[in-house]
Amino acid sequence: SRGRLRFMSCYAMGLFATFTGVFTNAVRDEVVTVATSLAKGELERTARLSFASIVDQNRGSPVSFGGNFANYSWQIRVDAVPVAIANDPGMIQYKQVESRVTNPMVGDISLKTIVTNN
Repeated sequence: SRGRLRFMSCYAMGLFATFTGVFTNAVRDEVVTVATSLAKGELERTARLSFASIVDQNRGSPVSFGGNFANYSWQIRVDAVPVAIANDPGMIQYKQVESRVTNPMVGDISLKTIVTNN
């Protein structure tokens, strides 16, 4: 009887640990999905700007989305494209644009694209 109780206790603890792990993974997956969606929205917003208007936004000092997304912050980082793509260090014709969304649970989620001055 005592052995059975110990077995049941260990079994219940194992199930609890499993359910806790599954729940944590599900929450993490949802946070990644939300962060990716927010990053995509910021990248699309930035891509609609004129070439000259595409500049760093909140670089190094991410800003919270606020409201229901207060745990997520964003920044737009604009850099020269890699030399393997084009030799344009002055960003006259090409810019590499990164939309970076940060959440304490998952860190940074980044999406990048290249925009042209054509």
